[in-house]
Amino acid sequence: MKSGLHSTRITLLILATALLCAFAAALLPDDPYQRFQLLDGTIHRKSRWIYERIHFDPRPIDVVAIGSSRIGADFNAPYMQDLLGARGIRANVVNFSLPEAGRDINYAVFEELLKTKHPALLILSVAEKPSRVGHSAFKYIAPRALVADPAYPGNVNYLSNLAYLPYRQMKLTAARIFPQAYGLRTQFDPARYWGQSYQSTGDIVLPDGTIKNGTKAAAMSELERGVHKLEAGTTPPLLPREMAAIEFGDEYVWTARIAELARREHVRIMFLFLPYFTGPRTVQELRFYQNYGPVVDGSFVAGHPEWYSDYAHMTSTGATKLTERLAPDVARMLIGTPKRGTADSHATAANQRGDTHPAP
Repeated sequence: MKSGLHSTRITLLILATALLCAFAAALLPDDPYQRFQLLDGTIHRKSRWIYERIHFDPRPIDVVAIGSSRIGADFNAPYMQDLLGARGIRANVVNFSLPEAGRDINYAVFEELLKTKHPALLILSVAEKPSRVGHSAFKYIAPRALVADPAYPGNVNYLSNLAYLPYRQMKLTAARIFPQAYGLRTQFDPARYWGQSYQSTGDIVLPDGTIKNGTKAAAMSELERGVHKLEAGTTPPLLPREMAAIEFGDEYVWTARIAELARREHVRIMFLFLPYFTGPRTVQELRFYQNYGPVVDGSFVAGHPEWYSDYAHMTSTGATKLTERLAPDVARMLIGTPKRGTADSHATAANQRGDTHPAP
């Protein structure tokens, strides 16, 4: 009996010591620039450029697009900047999208942006149905406080994110002392900077050096195969409509937090619906998004196979078409409410009410 009790106490002591060490490791300081480099060599390596554009490029950011790879492939930021300029609006436009869905990482990027920049407009991409879980890269680039915050009940990523935090902080602490050993730079190198507005549409060079097609339309058979695979793996809502905030907690909680942050910093929000090829023309959580801003309907692209490089992403030509159609909406949001009685006053009023409308 005594032996068993003694073993239990030793086990508990070991567990308590391990938890204490993990807690202490999680509190170790880090260099945020190095944190945003942790995804180098992955499909999320754009995170380094995002940090550099925010902190090392003095030029302002007036319009920022944030979301998944859909808006990355479909929204041409440099071209939007030119289109706005042709309308007499001087605005610096960037695309801070990252592959994969997950609104938590969108919040982390937006929060980082507001540390040095003061955008006028945030464009958030939305899909036909939101993800039930957060982003796989959140635990790498989010600050410690966000990783430690469960945010909502049912966050299935929380424990794995939290378990990774002590290791991440130990690695980043060591990298501050031995940056070359970990391949994480402490100093910004302008020669390696991707520039003011990274072009995310068209062909993309992947980390292994291969080219991901973004200029040529995919064959119809390939598009149909991708759509079938996506739809076969899509699970419809499992809970009653009134419990959507629980089932889709990542989308509801982090979108609301983004909106609150935007409200405090006087940033307007526009949602952009980007469907997959032949996908639904409706947005499952439309009314929720309308609480925070207008939802621009980009579903006109869904019936154009010649504009899709794969089932979910557009070619550079398709991105050009979408960006051109979106430009008037962006211009209205930047200019503000026009005088009463003008042709645009009704559209702007609809924006302020949060009505959905197609890009003109």
